[in-house]
Amino acid sequence: MKLFVYGTLLRGERNHHVMAGATLLFERCTLQAKMYDTGAGYPAIDLDKDFTVLGEVYEIQDHMWPGLDELEGHSGNLETDLYSKEIVNVQTDEGLVEAVVYTLCDATMRSISIPHGDWVTYRKSLEK
Repeated sequence: MKLFVYGTLLRGERNHHVMAGATLLFERCTLQAKMYDTGAGYPAIDLDKDFTVLGEVYEIQDHMWPGLDELEGHSGNLETDLYSKEIVNVQTDEGLVEAVVYTLCDATMRSISIPHGDWVTYRKSLEK
């Protein structure tokens, strides 16, 4: 199964080590979604056709999903989870690809809107 990543799981970001064993399939992909800075050092997204989020698509091995779910605060309980898992169509340089993406469950995570949808650019702008 494929995973679209847009925040700390991206190459060069602090949680990318969790992706060890995954295969990068597509760089600089886009998803129709709105990005937020959660105020906790990582982003979250809501699916939204009026906005675009930049990310990468990976092929994930089955044994990796439990670790990813734990990192993302996903247990399948929408009342207590930070993120839910959605199946989406991601735009790649080779067309649309179906992938899983973690989207926010907890409305309090919508701290600061990031309209351009690029977590790395946003994070680096905070370091200046």
